[in-house]
Amino acid sequence: MFYVLPELCNDFSHGLSGIGRSKVASVPWVVGAAPKMQKHNLQELIEYSEKEFSPKILINQPGYRLALLNLRAGQSVSEHVAKEMVTVYSISGHITFYENRTPIDLRAGEVLWIAGGVSHGLQAHEDSSLLVVRAGNVPATEEELDLREIPHFQRHPLVFAKFDQLAVGDSFVLVNDHDPVPLNRQMGGMRPGQLAWEYVTRGPDIFRIRIRRIAPRTGSETSPAVPTSTVAGIRPA
Repeated sequence: MFYVLPELCNDFSHGLSGIGRSKVASVPWVVGAAPKMQKHNLQELIEYSEKEFSPKILINQPGYRLALLNLRAGQSVSEHVAKEMVTVYSISGHITFYENRTPIDLRAGEVLWIAGGVSHGLQAHEDSSLLVVRAGNVPATEEELDLREIPHFQRHPLVFAKFDQLAVGDSFVLVNDHDPVPLNRQMGGMRPGQLAWEYVTRGPDIFRIRIRRIAPRTGSETSPAVPTSTVAGIRPA
């Protein structure tokens, strides 16, 4: 079930005007081992793409993910499932949000919450910007696929094979010694709308990317062949 909480989001939206001028500012906590404080100017980060909706990951920590989602009028996010509970703050525009295909309108100054494990999607009727929070417990261990010792010609097929085994909402962590941008583009082209690509560690010497299935297979996908002997490269974290 989803809930709309306009009063809470109105208070939140008023606070946006007080955000500083720099797009991102980091200030360390007093406790040395704590994560750094982060500040983002959301108004400067709002930008639209004519081809597809534009997500920006602002915070990505275990059990907590904050993203800014910008959609042109007419753009949509297909129905998918997140294991964690999801909160959507509407900064501007007008969208229809669907929970298990049940619609509800969301306009600027409103906030919506849905439970984890529930299918949801949205359609933008106006140019719209949303702040999306995904929060909840994450597994203590997560499978890793370490590509560093795997021959280059086997890497992409192996990643596709592993991804195609995932249920909606499940994920694994890809480990590599460089940023696998071509792989990201290939997966986006061959599995459109099915995956989320989240950087856990972004260089310079090692890259860890969480690849999560957010929508089911269509049944018409083609997959590169992968030698069965390389499946041993997948190990628990």
